[in-house]
This record gives sequence, C-alpha cells and structure tokens, in this order.
Amino acid sequence: MKKVAKETKERITGRYYAIGEKEMLNKLANDCGVQLQVRNIDSYSQIGLEGWWDLEKGLHQKLHVMNPIRGNFTVELLKEYGISRSHKIVEIGCGGGILSEYIARQGFNVTGIDISEGAIEVAKQHALLDNIEIEYQTGSVYQLSFPNNSFDVVVSSDFLEHIEDLDKAISEMSRILKSGGIFVFDTIARNEEAVKHYMSLETIGVIPAGTHDPLLFVNPEELETIASKYDQPFQGVYF
Repeated sequence: MKKVAKETKERITGRYYAIGEKEMLNKLANDCGVQLQVRNIDSYSQIGLEGWWDLEKGLHQKLHVMNPIRGNFTVELLKEYGISRSHKIVEIGCGGGILSEYIARQGFNVTGIDISEGAIEVAKQHALLDNIEIEYQTGSVYQLSFPNNSFDVVVSSDFLEHIEDLDKAISEMSRILKSGGIFVFDTIARNEEAVKHYMSLETIGVIPAGTHDPLLFVNPEELETIASKYDQPFQGVYF
C-alpha cells in the first residue's frame, strides 16, 4: 500500500492521499481543460423527465447504456445471497430511478432515496407512467430517516464518488442495514486512468462540466478500511 500523508485540516474525510497525489489529480484535470475549483453539484437536479429518461437525447443517455451492466451485477448478487421479494432493498442516491426501476422490474422490493427533490419527482413520475411499484423519498445519506436494521440490502450506484464525508455516509448506510445484510456498490476508482477518462468526458460535454471531483474518487483500500468497522459484507466494483 502507498505511504499516505494524513492532512490535519482535510476537508474530505474517509480519504487519504499519497504524497503529491492531490497535485497530480489537479494537473490531470487541468491537462483535460477542467478546473477542479468549479463544481456543479446541481447539474442533475432540474433536468426533468426527458433529461433523465429520454434514451436518445437525454442527459443520462450514457447511464442507460451502462445500466444493464450495473443492473445485472446487482441482480446476480441479490440472487447469490438469496434475496427475494420478501426482503427490503434501498438504493441511496437513486437519482431519477434508473437503477431502482431495473431492480424492481426483476421482482424485488425497492425503496429509492436521493437528496434532490427534482430527481425524486422524476423518479416518481416515471414509475407511475410505467406502472412500477417503488417507494421514493427525499433524504440525505448523512441522516437517513429509517430505524436501525431496516433493510436487507443497501445499494449505492455511481454515488460514493460524489460524497465528501465517506466515513459518515458508510456509517449511516450500515446503520440501516440489517446484521448479515449486504451493501452493493459501484463507484469510480481514484487513479490516473479514471481521472483522465471522466475529465475528458466533461471536456467534450458527454458529462456536464463540473459533475465530478477526482479528489472524491474512492480507492479500494479506503473503502475496505471503512467497511472493516462494520460487520457487513461489501460487494462492489470500481469503474
């Protein structure tokens, strides 16, 4: 494992950077024409039903292309662990409901949570239009409105790389997860290849400018360190 330097005034918790890593990340972003100081965290909040669900022109067209890969990965894990309709699944950071709907269509009991009221309204609209039964709620991963041990499965897709306090988020998701439940995730690894790829996508407009901050990308070692605090199986993939 790389030698790391823990900063005394680190604005991001749960992540620890190798010596010179932050400078390297900034340089990679700058080389792609992206300024990390300019972030647009609301880029997905007010894009409406077409922005989320138009498969040809919508802002999330690429997410729909990737969704079967993520969805199949999740569904296969659910089957492997014996999860059925009688079990409760929650997706944290569900956005407009793209993955939640995919899982629900396979016959699972799904609840979707997102901090964006606009995204949740879209998710509710689309589920109603397609006659899919999913419960959606607005809420923050830092303060989820569920009792301890509420869910058999917690799902997090394309979400952890946007979280500043990774430790607090994982702690809260673990709190609502039953003992012996599973946490299923996909996220972006913090490495040179991933940073170049996602910053380039922002540069050419495939992803809205300011969507990603490479400093928030997640190294496997970091998530493993946090996960080791909780008695829950973590199953995931890094893109």
